[in-house]
This record gives sequence, C-alpha cells and structure tokens, in this order.
Amino acid sequence: MTALQFLLLENNNLNGTIPPEIGNMTALQQLDLRNNKLEGEIPATISLLQNLNYLALGTNKFTGAIPIDLGHRQPLETIGLANNSFFGELPQSLCKSFALEALVLNNNNFSGTLPPCIQNCSNLYYVRLGQNNLSGDIRQVLGVHTNLTVLDVSENQLSGTLPPTFCSYTSLQILDISNNNLSGELPSCWWNLQDLQFMDLSRNAFSGKLPTSKNDISSLKLLHLASNNFQGDFPFVIRKCKNLITLDLGGNRYYSMIPSWLGVRNPMLRFLRLRSNMFYGNIPRRLSRDSYLQLLDLADNNLTGSIPTGFGNMTSMMHQNKEQFIISVDKSAAYPYFNRIHVNWKGHDGIFQREVALVTGIDLSTNFLSGEIPTELSNLQGLKFLNLSRNHLSGGIPKDIGNLTFLESLDLSVNQLSGPIPSSITNLMSLSSLNLSSNNLSGEIPKGNQLQTLDDPSIYGNNSGLCGFPLSIKCPNNSSSVSAFNKQKEYHKDLEDLWLCYWVVAGFIFGLWVWLVGLIFFKSWRMAIFGYMDRLKNIVM
Repeated sequence: MTALQFLLLENNNLNGTIPPEIGNMTALQQLDLRNNKLEGEIPATISLLQNLNYLALGTNKFTGAIPIDLGHRQPLETIGLANNSFFGELPQSLCKSFALEALVLNNNNFSGTLPPCIQNCSNLYYVRLGQNNLSGDIRQVLGVHTNLTVLDVSENQLSGTLPPTFCSYTSLQILDISNNNLSGELPSCWWNLQDLQFMDLSRNAFSGKLPTSKNDISSLKLLHLASNNFQGDFPFVIRKCKNLITLDLGGNRYYSMIPSWLGVRNPMLRFLRLRSNMFYGNIPRRLSRDSYLQLLDLADNNLTGSIPTGFGNMTSMMHQNKEQFIISVDKSAAYPYFNRIHVNWKGHDGIFQREVALVTGIDLSTNFLSGEIPTELSNLQGLKFLNLSRNHLSGGIPKDIGNLTFLESLDLSVNQLSGPIPSSITNLMSLSSLNLSSNNLSGEIPKGNQLQTLDDPSIYGNNSGLCGFPLSIKCPNNSSSVSAFNKQKEYHKDLEDLWLCYWVVAGFIFGLWVWLVGLIFFKSWRMAIFGYMDRLKNIVM
C-alpha cells in the first residue's frame, strides 16, 4: 500500500510485531498502534518513512532501543512511545526537523541525556518523559518553548537548578519535576506561571522559601512540595490559592503555627498533608468548617492541645467519596492527568492516584495532643483510616467507634487511654489493621466478626488490664466479657441510686419523728408553735 497515508489501528487486541515491510509504505504520514498487545522492537525500516509526522506506539509490550536515525528524515510532530519497555539513549536526531510538538516517552527505561535539539523546538507544547532513567542538567531540556503547556520529567535523575528564564513558560498548566536531584531556590518570578493547575516539585532538594505573589493564583488546584528543604513560616502565598484542592507540604522544615485562615481561604481543599515538619501550637478549629476536606494528615509535628470536637462535622468524611478529579489540557485530552496523594497507609507509605477519591482519613499521630478522643469522630462514617497514635490522649475509646463501618485501619497505640475496649468495635467489618498497644486498657477483648481475624497479640500489647483472645492471659470467671463488665457497672450505678433514695426517705421520716416527739414531751415547744400560729392568724384577719 505505497499510497496509504494514515494507518490507525489503536485500541484493539493486535499482537505480534511490526513487520519490517512497513518501510515500503513511503506515503505514510500517521501511524497509530496505541493500546494493543504488540511486542518486539521497532524495525529500523520505519526510518525510511520520510513523510511520517505522527508516530504513536504507546501502551504495548515493545522493547529494545529506538532506531538510531529516527527523526533524521521525518518531519515528526508527535512521538508517543509511553508505557512500554524501551531502553537505551534517545536518538540525537529525534527532533532534527524542529517540528516536534508532543514528545510522550514516559514509563520506559530510557537513559542518558536528552537530545540538544529539543531546546530549539519552538512549537513544543507537550513533554512527558517521566518514569525513566534520564540524567543531565534540567536546563538542557528548557529552551524556547513559549507554547509549553505540559512538562513532566518526574522520576528521573535530572539535576541542576531552575533558571529565571523558566518563568517565561506562561502557558504552562501542568508541571511535574518530582523525584529528581534538583536543588536551589525557586526563582522570585515563579508565580508568573499564572495558568498552572498542577505543580509537583516533591522529592528533590529545593530549599529556601516559597516565593510570594501580589496576584491571586486562582488557577492552581494541585500543589505538591513534599520532601524538600523548604523552610520558614507557613507559606503565605497559599492564602491566594482559593481553588486549591490538594496541598502537600510534608517532609520539609516549616516551623510555625498552622494558620487559622487555612481552609477558610481555601474552601475547595480536599487533601491536606502537612506531616513531618515542625508545626506547633493547637490544631486550627476552623479546619472543621472545610466541608470538602477528606484527608487530614498532620502527623509527626509538635502540635499540642486537644483534638477539636468540630472535626465530627466534616461532611466529606461522613460518606464514601467516588468523585475522580482529572486535569485535561487542550490538544492532549488523550493523556489526562490524575490527582494523586502520598498516604501513610497501614504503616506503609503509598501513592494513591486513580483511586485517590477513595482516600478518606485522619492522621494526627506523633504529636503532643492531649485530652479525650472526641466522641463526635464516630460521626465520620466514611473514614478509611484513623491514626491518633503516639500522643498523650486519655479517657476511653469512644463507645460508638463501631459506627465507622468503612474503617480499614485504626491506630490508637502509645497513648494513655483507659477503660474497656467498646464492644461496638466488632462492627468494623472492613478492619484489616488495628493497633491498641501501649495504653491502660482493661477488661476482656471483644470477640466476633472481623476482629477474630486480627490474631496478632502485639495489637493489644502493653495493656496490663486486658485479657482474652488473642492474648495468652485468661479472663477471670467474674469478668468473662466486656458486656458482663458493663452490665455489672450499670448494676452498681443503679444500686447506688436506689440507696440514695432510701437514705432520703429515711432522713425525712426520722426528722418527722423528732418533731412529733418534741411536741409531745416538751411543753415549751408546743406553746411556742401555738403562739406563732395565733399571731399568724391575727395578721391574716
């Protein structure tokens, strides 16, 4: 088919390899084989297609290196090789025509440095090179790209600092340079990037403070700055991000109180992660007014005071969330960007992306919080995890803890909690991770349902008053169950109330008899009372 110009076979179940005879189709302009089950290497003959401007082979099982002269003869505008197993260095002639507009190579095993010609592709608007092993100075990627809307070079080994010229990418909507070796401070002109919706600088070595801005940053929705060396007070510029949905400042060196305006100035906030900093003071009670908040992670700081009772009113935690948040950029709707968040889930760090809408939880662990666990937290029936461990919390476990029917992980360890474990905990049918160790809990451990599968004794360790399965400590006969313990407690309370009534009646009868005996045996008492009644009668008459 030497006259064929378009061969579009994407989204099928094709398997096998690309035949080398494809080099005979000299009129071919577009080749789209995305989302199939093709394998093997790209045949070298593909470089013979001198009219090829669109090459899309993403999401297959291709392997091997890219033909060394790919792009040498072709006016390639779009190159899509994502989600395969390609390796080796990129051809230096890949963008020799300078016509390149979209370069999508993410999730492969490419290594080495980027072709220098990329800097001179002035029409480039979409770059995704994430999840590879590319190295070199990031300034080798940055050039004259006034139309650049997406830049993703995450999870590589790029180094260097961001130059002030970076601020000229005023059309940039998605910026993901996370998980590299980048360093230095952000340019003071940073917020010239007025169209940014998604920004991820996490897991680098950036330092200093986040630049300020005179203008509202209304476009920004997702901001990830975790695991860097940012420092100082809570970034005031966040106050201007009124449409912010995700804020992740975890793993930095911020040292201040958490501002009371947070959440009020950011009413759309859903995911708030401030863990592993040096924030101090009380938890702002105004956070409970944020009706959209579904993840609150303030763990590993120096917070004091009590847990606000208003947290029980956070409506987005009262039910399961299923809404997915996706960012699509013009001309690249086929490559949507999903929101994501790092979560310490059941003792392990994990990244939730496509399923981020399902993440609903509170983590206030490793602080200096005191007081009782608010009973109002039992209203948050949509919670998937609750971690209040390593604080100074006292009192008992809320008796209605079993109302959290979707709870999968509960950690209340290393506190000063006392009393029995509520029997309602057996209602947590989804519970797969539990830690109540190192408290002052007592009584028999409840039995039944999902709780029977949690048979590790360390779950209840270092609670001298607990007994029963899975501990080796047997319970006394007179306290065979928590239920019996509670009934006995209620019985004693009723008995105390009954005795109080008896004493009141007995006191009344005794006092009455004292007066009657006095009237009979003491004449002076009778005369005084009768005289008082006569005077009272005269006054009335």
